[in-house]
Amino acid sequence: MNIILVSSRFARAISLGPTALATLLAGVLCLGLLAGAGITTLVRSDRIEPRWPLARPVHANVDALAVRLGELQAKLSRLDGLAKQLGSRTGIDVTPFLSDKPAPRGGLAQLGTPLDAGELSRLLGDSDNRADAYLDQFSLAQLRLAAPAGDTLPTRAPMLSGLQSSSFGWRLDPFTGRQTFHEGIDFVGPIGTPIHAAAAGKVAYAAAHSQYGNMVELDHGYGLTSRYAHASRLLVQPGDSVTAGQTIALLGSTGRSTGPHLHFEIRYKQIAQNPLRFVSSSQDLIASSTASSD
Repeated sequence: MNIILVSSRFARAISLGPTALATLLAGVLCLGLLAGAGITTLVRSDRIEPRWPLARPVHANVDALAVRLGELQAKLSRLDGLAKQLGSRTGIDVTPFLSDKPAPRGGLAQLGTPLDAGELSRLLGDSDNRADAYLDQFSLAQLRLAAPAGDTLPTRAPMLSGLQSSSFGWRLDPFTGRQTFHEGIDFVGPIGTPIHAAAAGKVAYAAAHSQYGNMVELDHGYGLTSRYAHASRLLVQPGDSVTAGQTIALLGSTGRSTGPHLHFEIRYKQIAQNPLRFVSSSQDLIASSTASSD
């Protein structure tokens, strides 16, 4: 079969024989394949290229989770050490409760919901916070066992009144209206009401503070301190030794305060603790204060 090409661009008609025709078709086919490959490459490159920048945050998230996991494992090791010390002092066998002993678990087989990275991070954060709380509680328990019996632990009420105007924990700030963490408990009363030392110790601070107002801080040893803020008058000086129940200041409303009250804190290694961990309830606070005044 011959194909005759006629065009104004050609000086004469061109006749293509079978051989020339086969060559032309082969060339067109090759060009088509090359063009198709180029388009496929462009499409694939458009699909693949955005994935590379996304790969970096995924690895970064994994690395961040690995760091948090390492911190949590370190806290678990500390908890194990504290548990063993408490066990040796109390005679309790703590072996079944150590972190390297998986707790037996079971239940019905359920499909469940897969976790994404955000949910896993949140759960890891919750576990980390729980580990911090357990560390505080175990450390305080160890402290109670290690400290000699007597008046060295701040278990006495700083005031005879058990009326509390604000508790330990999150609350709305009375000045800004924003949610803030209150690091102590507040007791209300008339100006001039005696404030007592919660335990024996040495006066580490007794002066005016920009926010605490007139404040006394007592060092009870073993990393424990107590603070008494907003006083109208201070009755001790830095370096003084005080006994449990001794009057160290008078109630007032100095510093960042909306009215007469005592802001009372207990700190362990400079970290604020809930004073009710030392005295279990306000009734016990009243009872301990009454006993100290007898």
